[in-house]
Amino acid sequence: MRPIAKSPDPRSKDASPPPAPGSLEIHYLPIADLRSGAVLGAEALLRRRLPSGVVQIAARFLPLAESTGLLVEIGRRVLDRACGEAAAWQAARRDAWVAVNLSARQLADPALPGWVEAVLARHALRPDLLVLDVPESVVAEAALDGGPKLQHMRAIADLGVRFAADDVGTGPAAPTYLPSVPVSMLKIDGRFIRALHGDGDRQLVPAMIALAHQRGLLALAEGIEEEQELALVRELGCDLGQGYAIGRAMSSTAIAEHLRA
Repeated sequence: MRPIAKSPDPRSKDASPPPAPGSLEIHYLPIADLRSGAVLGAEALLRRRLPSGVVQIAARFLPLAESTGLLVEIGRRVLDRACGEAAAWQAARRDAWVAVNLSARQLADPALPGWVEAVLARHALRPDLLVLDVPESVVAEAALDGGPKLQHMRAIADLGVRFAADDVGTGPAAPTYLPSVPVSMLKIDGRFIRALHGDGDRQLVPAMIALAHQRGLLALAEGIEEEQELALVRELGCDLGQGYAIGRAMSSTAIAEHLRA
């Protein structure tokens, strides 16, 4: 998911009410090995179902949740539910991992490391089956100031949980922050994947894949929407991919069936 945009004014007539707990759902976007095609995991995507039945993406309601102080609580709920799903996959002998997005505010929460440890224990989930996606700009900020965000990342990584730098290419140059952060995966922003067969810079994706491999990290291509894009990132040696060309986001029941298949 993209970094949260500027929050709308809650007094605005266009602002939606804060999401009711019962209206929130998690859909799962498959993540595949680009060499074998096997689905290795899924990204947990928060959705809100309105009384009308319309399903909203997170970008429509999370900014207001942030402005009203609900973001950390919602984030905890998502993490707990996603880890429960991954534990069910694990119990079914399908060791697929789940990726959960963290915002800057969540990463700064002093209770985060203890909360992650407690959730893993509650669901008996192997730590390496949880990947926490942090926007590249937040990862770089943590590396630069060396403050609580970085300390929280290190404490959680010590549990065995993996971190991914999300939306890579939209923030500071990766070489400036990678040496000091416990990141095991670079998720290349989808706009650069689309540029591979468009008018944009076609050198960025190969460079980011090469950088990931030089550092011993996995490279994941986000937003693969067309078969042509899928073929191109495979040719470039990208490790993992997600997007419509691989699979659309689906319910917890559907992703469990997909993993079994």
